[in-house]
Amino acid sequence: MESVFYSPTRIIFGEESLKRVGEEARKFGERALIVTGKSSSKKSGSLDEVVNSLTSHNLQVEIFNKVEPDPSIGIVEEGAKFAKKCAADVVIGLGGGSPMDAAKGIALLMTNKGEITDYFGTDKVKEPALPIIAIPTTAGTGSEVTKYAVITDQKKMLKQIIGTPHINPKLAILDPLLTLSMPASLIANTGVDALSHAIEGYVSTQANPVGDILALKSIVLIAEALPGAISQPDNLKIREKMLFASMLAGMVINSAGAGIIHGMGYFITLHYGAPHGLANALLMPEVMEFNLEGNPLKFRNIAEAMGKKVEGLSEKEAAHLSVVAMRELLGKIGIPRGMKEIGVKEESLADFAKTVSKNKRLLTLNPRRPTTEEIEEIYRRSM
Repeated sequence: MESVFYSPTRIIFGEESLKRVGEEARKFGERALIVTGKSSSKKSGSLDEVVNSLTSHNLQVEIFNKVEPDPSIGIVEEGAKFAKKCAADVVIGLGGGSPMDAAKGIALLMTNKGEITDYFGTDKVKEPALPIIAIPTTAGTGSEVTKYAVITDQKKMLKQIIGTPHINPKLAILDPLLTLSMPASLIANTGVDALSHAIEGYVSTQANPVGDILALKSIVLIAEALPGAISQPDNLKIREKMLFASMLAGMVINSAGAGIIHGMGYFITLHYGAPHGLANALLMPEVMEFNLEGNPLKFRNIAEAMGKKVEGLSEKEAAHLSVVAMRELLGKIGIPRGMKEIGVKEESLADFAKTVSKNKRLLTLNPRRPTTEEIEEIYRRSM
């Protein structure tokens, strides 16, 4: 059976690698646009560091710092207008997944006509985007190495995906020092987001042997390091592991895609304001329980990667331990026990399930194809 692995992004990884951004950006031109959030990169000092590195290499620098969590159509369109006015040569996404995704949308509109909504879906982009340098400050989304951008359509209350190799960043700079300012809740939520990428990519119907190796390594690292990242927030070695694991998981979904954890989680974020990683975390055990039958061997391997002893057990018993391990990990890092705790209402669930069941792409990638009723039941079990 044919399988495809694709990862075109050049990666610079390590302490103080942020200092390289100026010399690297200079290779793409003279005018750099930094796309970032409203305050965190400014507060942490990372924005000033990027600006200093760029100006010391004689780049003209403009800053677009209006990106909100879950970037909207409006903010991407506004950013693109600003980028055109600045005549940017390179776009630098600095922050978590939201600024990096917004940077991808802005860079895309610099070289492709029309509006961002024209490109919702997969492979609709004709021209390569402006060069993108992605600099993550959280260990979670893996957006620095993916061909995906998630943009929120607030009118339709939907998260829309743009999927095209034309928005893969040319360069990812991963400096674990940038993740030291993350609060405990953000470490937990983004860490579980990365774990959901590794697991969903690993059990995807489009999984491939290269991605499988990266996924299992990512799962091992996150299961080992995530509790310590919260209890020892200044431990740089642990932060380095988490950032590396997040990047690996991004490389996995870049080729294999995600499944229904993501499809279902989007609605908890849109309607109840739960951070993306937290929404995924609340759904993961029940989705995994449902998916076990679709690929018991792989779920056995996940259980083992998460530290469970599986020798002597039947494949199904061992597979079930992946769910046990997940519940234990979520408990250790302080994730609420169910969606009720964050205010999700039972009466929302039927409508959410109906909309998720229309997302053919995610359903096709899921190891077991659920009906609308089964999706609703997974939501209910996750309450």
